[in-house]
Amino acid sequence: MYSDAFCKIYNEFGWNYFPEAFGEQLLAWLKEHQITVRTSLDLACGTGVLCEILHSSGIQASGMDFSEGMIEIARSRNPSIEYEVADMISYRPDKQFDLVTCTGDALNHILDLNDVEQIFKNVFGYLGAGGWFIFDLLNEKEIPSQEPFDLDFNDEVHSQFAVTQDADGVITLKTTVFENGRLQFEERIHEIVHDRETVCSLLEKTGFQIQKCSHQLLEDSEGEAATWYIIARKPLL
Repeated sequence: MYSDAFCKIYNEFGWNYFPEAFGEQLLAWLKEHQITVRTSLDLACGTGVLCEILHSSGIQASGMDFSEGMIEIARSRNPSIEYEVADMISYRPDKQFDLVTCTGDALNHILDLNDVEQIFKNVFGYLGAGGWFIFDLLNEKEIPSQEPFDLDFNDEVHSQFAVTQDADGVITLKTTVFENGRLQFEERIHEIVHDRETVCSLLEKTGFQIQKCSHQLLEDSEGEAATWYIIARKPLL
């Protein structure tokens, strides 16, 4: 999904702000609800930031990502955490977890709802009884910016990002990087906004119990995010 060049940009540009913020909120949510998590798995873990936060709190955290470049960076950041390169549509680890997460609108990169349903079936299989599945989705009312914006690494390296949405609802992030005015690479990443009610129906069809679907993970959070947070649980019996 991501080239090695894009992975380096992702890591160096500090796009870790979301997993850092989410990780702190998640730990607060677990504490607030007195939920004990011993093992966790982060699907589409990127560079492993969320795994590191959970690991530092005493959880046996692990992660997987489709991108070899992301996993290479994650392993270099913390070699003591177990990471795998895999496709979450077909990923079926031979162990069970107390908590599975999938954040940073990773599920919006899965364009076919049949594939989303298959992921839910997989997660249900490797979650322990009473385990939690927490993920986010882009808000269906979120309208992507149509105007390109620029970011600079330094005086030599310049990047441009453009977000567009076509008639079928497919969102494209176009990333272009220049060095000393010369094009280094260009990459397009695609997402689609899934209807949250449809997604929740697929979860329930799989066997999950929906605990929450909200703009806020924590009840006392201020404002509304451009994201839906969905908390689902595998029944104890």
